[in-house]
Amino acid sequence: MGLMIMKVKLAVAALALGGAAAPALADNSFNFEIEGSIPVFCEATNNSLAAVETLATLDGTEYTLGSITYTCNLTGGFTRTISSGNGGTLNGPGSGTIPYTVSHGGGSGLGFSATSLASPKITALGGSTAFIAGQTGSFRAAATAGSGLFAGAYDDVVTVAVVGN
Repeated sequence: MGLMIMKVKLAVAALALGGAAAPALADNSFNFEIEGSIPVFCEATNNSLAAVETLATLDGTEYTLGSITYTCNLTGGFTRTISSGNGGTLNGPGSGTIPYTVSHGGGSGLGFSATSLASPKITALGGSTAFIAGQTGSFRAAATAGSGLFAGAYDDVVTVAVVGN
């Protein structure tokens, strides 16, 4: 019914213009704008079962403490910072310290060889489909105890932080 009224109005308008030919009807079309968004995610997931990992010996043997999966969907990627609460040493009784190193496996730039955490290990990793899917690498540590140390537990807290770029 609305379309018929429109035709009548157009016909009347054509007559008002002095009998000029009636203009063609405009297409009756419209557009929908469709949007969607994907939320940002950038994270590191500890795949280990234990909250505390223990080195079996302190003789320089490298032990796999677990694995870490990195997932990030930013085109700029992310920056990974691995830091030590004690500056790269296991601290124990009587002010005893045992220096240690960490290393990381994995592709897409995750891997690095044994390094001290006397200062944080900072790595900028670019965006990639590998990180969207999740890229995993093993995390390892080794320590060598010197002489003159008291018996007891020696420990440190290592933090792995991921910040999107």
